[in-house]
Amino acid sequence: MLSSLTRAIFAALAAAQCAQAFYIPGVPPQSFKKGDVVHLKVNSLTSIPTQVPMDYYHLPFCQPENGMKMTSQNLAEFLTGNKIQTSPYVIK
Repeated sequence: MLSSLTRAIFAALAAAQCAQAFYIPGVPPQSFKKGDVVHLKVNSLTSIPTQVPMDYYHLPFCQPENGMKMTSQNLAEFLTGNKIQTSPYVIK
């Protein structure tokens, strides 16, 4: 049997794995109120077995009506090779 401390550690690790977030240096966090429109942006897809990044729109995903556009890119995005693009998805 596992001790209560061991179970608590496993529970904390499991909860930590459920939450994922990232911060792009140079881009300030933005707050939204209920009912605000949130435009989603896409980056790239990676494969766990091969670790090869692939452009998001290389695969047959829906593209924005006016075509995909690169969003403003800061130095950190440029240095890490991130290509942040617009997407057709909006959260309301």
